[in-house]
Amino acid sequence: MRPTDTLRRTQTLARSPEQVLDPADMGAARYTRHSFARSFLRTAAAQNWRVERERWDVDDAGRGEIVYRVVIGSHEVRFVVFSTTLIESDRTDRVIAKAWDVTGALIEGPLTESRANALRSQVPRQEEGRADDGTLIWTRANRSARFFDYVVDRLSEGTQPDITTMGDAAYILRSTAFYSNGKFGLADFDRLDAGHPLRLPYRAHMLTAWLLRELSYDLVEHCARARNPLSVRLSGDWRRYLGLGNATGLGMVPYVINHPHVLDAWCATRELPLAHALAQATTPDDRRIHTAGDLLERATHYFRERADLATAPFVPCGELSSQLEPLRAMLAEYIDSGTIGGEATTHAWRELHGQAATFGPEARNVMDSVIVEVHPQLDAEVEELLCCDQRQDVDPAQTCAQLRSVVRERYAWVRRFDFDDPDELTHFWFSSENNEEPRRGRRGIDPGENVEHPIDIARSVASLDRDLASTHDETPVAAFLVEHPWHRGIVARAQTLADVPYSEAHDNLLAEKFLPLNLQRFQLAMYGMDNYSPQSTDWLRVTLYSGAPRADDVAAGVDDDWIFTRKPRKDS
Repeated sequence: MRPTDTLRRTQTLARSPEQVLDPADMGAARYTRHSFARSFLRTAAAQNWRVERERWDVDDAGRGEIVYRVVIGSHEVRFVVFSTTLIESDRTDRVIAKAWDVTGALIEGPLTESRANALRSQVPRQEEGRADDGTLIWTRANRSARFFDYVVDRLSEGTQPDITTMGDAAYILRSTAFYSNGKFGLADFDRLDAGHPLRLPYRAHMLTAWLLRELSYDLVEHCARARNPLSVRLSGDWRRYLGLGNATGLGMVPYVINHPHVLDAWCATRELPLAHALAQATTPDDRRIHTAGDLLERATHYFRERADLATAPFVPCGELSSQLEPLRAMLAEYIDSGTIGGEATTHAWRELHGQAATFGPEARNVMDSVIVEVHPQLDAEVEELLCCDQRQDVDPAQTCAQLRSVVRERYAWVRRFDFDDPDELTHFWFSSENNEEPRRGRRGIDPGENVEHPIDIARSVASLDRDLASTHDETPVAAFLVEHPWHRGIVARAQTLADVPYSEAHDNLLAEKFLPLNLQRFQLAMYGMDNYSPQSTDWLRVTLYSGAPRADDVAAGVDDDWIFTRKPRKDS
């Protein structure tokens, strides 16, 4: 189930699926050192990945073509960018957009003139274009209507941006899509061998997103210089603070349902390092204890600074900051006396984790991020979790009694849903022709029910359990499926996932009360995003890479601590 002996032992110490896959717990997730953005930059800095601006053919408004060459040991890739400017009425982040301020491709192999011409004609078309098989990623982004020109103005005037104007989730570009793995003819990731630096899932995406963020810095500084040769560059804290904007909607939700092995791997990358850390003995003079105290202090200020960020239905940042204060006091007490709450302990991490849980899953996830941050021992092993065999097969020889046992043990959580209650069947999910991505409709009201997506795991399990109950114990599954062929998919799923602990989100996606934001936030935390700001129950805004190392930092081997990055000070 896990690829190394250490991870298999650690799994026995980890939190239960009932805790990990609870919707409220998933909806409180925060990024950790094992989120994709963090692990990518840690690797890039350790290997001194080098980014060179190979081509910069851009006019005063930032329109033109750019090529970044990335040298990764004996490998190299290029990020080819086509930059333009749109009128505001044409600028939209929706999938159905037809034009963007920035389009780009991450490519392998030489960039010949004929290939450059092909990229020039195809990449800006996105969905209507076609890629060659040496292209790994297509992406697109838009300039921020609020921030791009403002930052250009400030720099051209010789000053830095004002943090009050920039707000809580500052960025210059916001990405709107990353395409890969065969779409539009893009390269299949299966062809990347074990030694390829981008072989891990999402590594090529994270590199592309990081280069988009680097581009955003280069573009605003270029446009500022075009206005005034005496303009300044972003400096001080601003040199790193600005991230990459992003917004995500309902299209993300079906992914973790349709890829249960991936969900298990993602949960394991969070839970196994945490279980390892909680098992470690501590002493008050442990260097990690003092580092955790510094991080928790920074987190307290980080959330306090974002007290005005719209987070409902999530816990407000100001309230979360207040919840962290007593945890800081407990940590300070332990450093001073070796006690927490007046009781001596040699397992401070476990005590802090438990105390944080009394405030709720949001505070616990912050505390856990801090605890995991100071325990890097499993970094390399955890990355091996991400490569999954996602096949699902029916075991026709299994008896119905054995299958019934699997269903009732592994899917006990389904019994809390009463599918005779119409509120548990309010919604259905489908692919929208108009929006070109998954959407949900109201059953009996909205069109599309005839093409409903089979992501109703809870309902399907309940139906399977009901039919198994009236079937003889020794009946083979093969015979059962001859009589009940509509159960084949859920039978294959239940059998295949019987020993995969974190494979099912414990929720009913059809229910009136289902909150998509919980699954969305979990996935965004896995990517490494933060500043979760819901705009409705269906979509939210986030930022990526705020505070992260820049290209010259990574080339110098710098991946310093950038969790809970504070806002720039007035004088930065």
